[in-house]
Amino acid sequence: MPARRPSEFERCSSVNGCAVCGGKFGLIRHYSWRTALCSKKCVDRFRTRRERDRRWLFQAQVA
Repeated sequence: MPARRPSEFERCSSVNGCAVCGGKFGLIRHYSWRTALCSKKCVDRFRTRRERDRRWLFQAQVA
């Protein structure tokens, strides 16, 4: 059986849904760092994750 190739829309997650939770977009899309998000709650989660990653990277560079 041949492998199924993903379509153009399946490869781009921002077209399909929120980058954090994968949920559908409502009437309003929120953006943070050019990333489409579905709600203010996901914006907060995204910013928290970026801050945590930044702190971890800084600690790894110091060590």
